[in-house]
Amino acid sequence: MGQIEKIRYGHRMKTNNTFRTLCETAEQHRICVWARTDPQRHMIQRRRAAQELIRVFSNLHARPTHWNTLPRHEQYRRIIRSLAAQHPNWIFCGMTAAALYGVNTSQRYMDTALIATSRSSHVRDYSNIRHLYLRDHTYVIVDGVRVTPLDRTIFDCVRHLSLPDGLAVLEATLREQLCTKTDLMESFTTLPGKKRTAALRALTHATGRTENGGEAFAYGVMVEAGYTPPDLQVEIPHPDNPMRVDRVDFAWRTNDGRLIVAELDGRVKYKDSAMYVNGNLPDTVIAEKEREERIQLTADTLFRFSFVEALQREPLIRKMNRYGVPRDG
Repeated sequence: MGQIEKIRYGHRMKTNNTFRTLCETAEQHRICVWARTDPQRHMIQRRRAAQELIRVFSNLHARPTHWNTLPRHEQYRRIIRSLAAQHPNWIFCGMTAAALYGVNTSQRYMDTALIATSRSSHVRDYSNIRHLYLRDHTYVIVDGVRVTPLDRTIFDCVRHLSLPDGLAVLEATLREQLCTKTDLMESFTTLPGKKRTAALRALTHATGRTENGGEAFAYGVMVEAGYTPPDLQVEIPHPDNPMRVDRVDFAWRTNDGRLIVAELDGRVKYKDSAMYVNGNLPDTVIAEKEREERIQLTADTLFRFSFVEALQREPLIRKMNRYGVPRDG
């Protein structure tokens, strides 16, 4: 190897080491990669061209071999932690703050970052950054990030979101026992902000009994469409073992005494091997079929629906009408 080749080889090795160190440091600190100097900017451009880096948000990047192994909520948290490092005075609010608290699991709200502003006008949203006017800029630190206090965060989410999305946040808050419904009622009544009536309406329906965000969203669709609010996570007696019960997602008792049961289709149980009965898919399918047969011994009607049907609303409403789910009034 000639002298010039040695110099070029040494430069490439130094560049590779710099790149590797930059990425490993970011990954260890659960943040993304971004350029702090012109040489780093050029390096990131070259690595993106070589598909060794991907742009994940605005000027934030990550190695795809690492990034693609992370669940979406963790990817989003790293994006927000990176923005907080770039802009230490920013206070994150709304669904962005809710994600840091762990009560926003909806990927539909993980494409933008919402920050608080003290100006009600002349604030320009740009790229994936949005602003929310708040008079009070009190904040707390969650996972190294400035966010609005929990009650303020939940109030802002619920008053600006649809009833199903707002209920999903409320249900997660109560389910995780981050605060009580009484605490939220006091905060919703006293915190400054518009659309208080919508927030209070959603809160009246919150129970904390749904098991996940999908169930909570579907519950909100049912309430918003004017159906009688269902009983949640109802226990159905096991016909062969009095010590066991089968729990169903939603249940209604009609005026004539019929029991209608609805279940959110949990397809994840067939995709995630960790949820398999006896460690295999066939036993899981058989167990679910047997469970359904047991429930039908007690329930007069059982129907299933998918989260997509709840998200689109009309398909779920058609099913509820078809199976005679009672309406309020």
